[in-house]
Amino acid sequence: MTTMDAAGDAAGPVGPAPDLFRKTKWGVVWLLTLTLFSALTVGGLLAPIQEAAKLELGLSDMQLALIVGTATAIPVAILALPIAWYVDHGVRVRLLVILASLWAVGTIGTAFVQDFYGLFAARFVAGVGAGTAFPVLVSILADVCLPEKRGRVMVLVSMGAWAGAAAAYFVGAGLFGYFEAHPLSIFPGMPAWRASHLIVGVASAVLVLPLFLLREPKRYEVEQTSVAIGPTLRAFWNRKNFLGPLLIGNFAGGLAEGAAALWIGSVLVRQYGQTPAQTGWVGLVILVSGIVGSLIGGFSADAGQKLKIRGGILLPAVIATAISIPASAYPMMPTLMGFGLVLFVLLVGGTIVNLVNSAAIAVLIPNEERALSLAGLKLVATIVGGPITAAIIVAMTGHMKGPDGLGIVLTWLGVITGIISLIGYWFAMTNAPRPVSETLSDAAPTEAV
Repeated sequence: MTTMDAAGDAAGPVGPAPDLFRKTKWGVVWLLTLTLFSALTVGGLLAPIQEAAKLELGLSDMQLALIVGTATAIPVAILALPIAWYVDHGVRVRLLVILASLWAVGTIGTAFVQDFYGLFAARFVAGVGAGTAFPVLVSILADVCLPEKRGRVMVLVSMGAWAGAAAAYFVGAGLFGYFEAHPLSIFPGMPAWRASHLIVGVASAVLVLPLFLLREPKRYEVEQTSVAIGPTLRAFWNRKNFLGPLLIGNFAGGLAEGAAALWIGSVLVRQYGQTPAQTGWVGLVILVSGIVGSLIGGFSADAGQKLKIRGGILLPAVIATAISIPASAYPMMPTLMGFGLVLFVLLVGGTIVNLVNSAAIAVLIPNEERALSLAGLKLVATIVGGPITAAIIVAMTGHMKGPDGLGIVLTWLGVITGIISLIGYWFAMTNAPRPVSETLSDAAPTEAV
């Protein structure tokens, strides 16, 4: 095989890649899992206790929506694509240390804010790190295992992500209840929701330290080594029939997922009469659904690659999306038990879809375009799942009065966006390209810039 340099001239033949690198580096996988766990924990920590923060700071529903949605979406909107470009062409582990440090600082800062603007700023800083780290993690992960095993390897990372989301509820609600009864001795007057953020922020700062031991892996499955933007844009345009529907599916799915992530705590308080300290059981639902969905998604993605159909790796995402549509009615369940069971089904489906999407990008897209593709999906999901969803929910609940108004809005939003998402994933599957390992089977690894 012959590669091209930035000027378009032949750069010389590239020899076949050795197979020794294909041994999965499980130490790296476990470290990435721990890092993603930390990111998701701090990212979701406010959700179960946001009503307490709202009460103390005197926030309106609109201000709360800006904090839980817009504050974390803005850094993703501004930085996701530039960061992804660096991930595809630069030193990834160095960037990961910086991002992890930012989400730790933002979480610690949340404990000391005094008003809406301070809380918005703290969430913004945390969002810079936690909201842009995922493409970095997947890019590194893809270079430490075989393409045909990426689905099952991502099972562990996906479990780490869902364990972090679950820990946000376990730890958030648990620490809130504990600090209500036992205030911090060093800050005796600190409210429980603030103390919870302080402790978790310090713990996430400690988890940054192991990242200094991580070495930058070599890059494999590189289609072209140019860092010019022109070839990348042309490559994306050539895959528009695949990436376009995938973005549409992710756009619609982001609405339902964002609504659930942002408003579960409020639904439980407003509709089911629970206190913030009583919402910790949601963490168990998130954890179990994350484990089940990760196992199904990872192994089914690898199995889908073996099917004799185009885009078979995305078939599990199509099926899971279809199942998730009726599960969007979780806020309308008459009992708390029903709420939890139907929410479990919805989260399992969402876990499968997200894992399969990431695995598909890691298998079907060349190395130098993976982070940018993942960042595009992340950007869409964050903007839609954050400020857009928050604005829609606030606007619609203004017309849906009563204790069940929020639940009705969430249900209708989930059903409608689920149908759109299903159509998007179906077209993405039918227009999927061949796995990049088949088209670039003789590509040698490249060193980091």
